[in-house]
Amino acid sequence: MVAMLATLALGFVIGFLGQRSRLCFVAGYRDVVLMKDTTLLRGVIGAFLGAVLGYTIFGFLGGFVPLFPILFQSPRTSMLTMWIATVVGGLGVGFFGGLAGACPFRMHVLAAEGKGTSLFYLAGFYVGIVFFNILLEPLFIALGFAL
Repeated sequence: MVAMLATLALGFVIGFLGQRSRLCFVAGYRDVVLMKDTTLLRGVIGAFLGAVLGYTIFGFLGGFVPLFPILFQSPRTSMLTMWIATVVGGLGVGFFGGLAGACPFRMHVLAAEGKGTSLFYLAGFYVGIVFFNILLEPLFIALGFAL
């Protein structure tokens, strides 16, 4: 129960900060390349450093999440396969986020603000997750790629 309430509280805090700061991971990189503006990139760097700090503190306090992707590697999965999957997945999210005009984090914030087009993006986002888990993941496992 404590973990659930802590997660809910942290989600509200991160959502509030995301809404107030206009943080978008895709726009942070886009603004640097197109307009030489590093304002949003500082937020991306801050989010990354906050995640690293939180992960480190969690581990220092003895926390452990079973099968956490960074800590878990099946005997059939090589480190190269994990890196390739991470890079391809990251580039895919970045590419489609760039086409949509924002990253999934920002789309969640915009949907919470009531922007209707963000709801269509999120509908496709979650349909894609279901599509991958139902159709593609068993195919990859059958081909010998343990995910």
